[in-house]
Amino acid sequence: MMRIAALALLLAIATGVSAEPQTRLVGANVEIDEPVTGNVRAAGARIVVKAPISGNFRGAAGQVVIDSSVGGNVTVAAGALELGPNARIDGSVRFTGGSLERDPSARVTGTIEEVSGRHPRWASFGHSGPGRWIWTAGLMLLAAVIAAALPGATDRMAQELRARPWMPPVLGFIALTCIPVAAVLVMVTIIGIPIGILALLGYAMLLLVGYACAAVVIGAMLLGRFKAQSASLAGWRVGAAVAAMLAIALLARIPFIGGAVVLCALVIGIGLIFAAAFRQASTTPAA
Repeated sequence: MMRIAALALLLAIATGVSAEPQTRLVGANVEIDEPVTGNVRAAGARIVVKAPISGNFRGAAGQVVIDSSVGGNVTVAAGALELGPNARIDGSVRFTGGSLERDPSARVTGTIEEVSGRHPRWASFGHSGPGRWIWTAGLMLLAAVIAAALPGATDRMAQELRARPWMPPVLGFIALTCIPVAAVLVMVTIIGIPIGILALLGYAMLLLVGYACAAVVIGAMLLGRFKAQSASLAGWRVGAAVAAMLAIALLARIPFIGGAVVLCALVIGIGLIFAAAFRQASTTPAA
């Protein structure tokens, strides 16, 4: 679920000093369409390799497509890995994730090690097992805490969504795509490495809280519409937030549309946080 956050965090933790040239790429959609000299580390919702890489390749994403040559080893953690007809991998492939598709024309010189069932739960919501229910229970608890502890902030988010429904998605999309890129750019210098890591950690927390906030606001708005007399009661607000979080989590596990549900919840939730914060900052001096 928290796909992009975990990917960015994984990239930051894995970043180290190496004698080989290193290229680091982070974004919602990462496409390598020009030759790269040295090793490549990439993280994003979807990664596509369409140009040669002379060194090793490490990637973490919901989906990774390799359709070009890689001079070293390939290490991928993803919901799905696809080796296209032009894939030419001189080393070995280690894949941790859901499904591996290999075109008959794809060539791998070394071994292919597929570790199924151990990929992080954020890579895909469609897998069974107790881990996903524990994750869902944790999200429901977080939504309950936010609804109970921050009723004023929740009301401001709901008001912002009613007043300007286009603003939260725009702000959420900008934050979702620009924050990890800015964090990686800061890490170009040695001094910026700790700042970039802290930024990625904060980004992961932002995604987690934003995802829960989307459920809290949706629950509060539905409660106000169908049972307005109970909208001010903490117990009802908590119950509505928990129910909305459970509904989103269940929708996120439906094939084909689950990813869109997760993305929409993330974009709206993060956008609501920034929109409410901007509105609070603009009204406080006037007050």
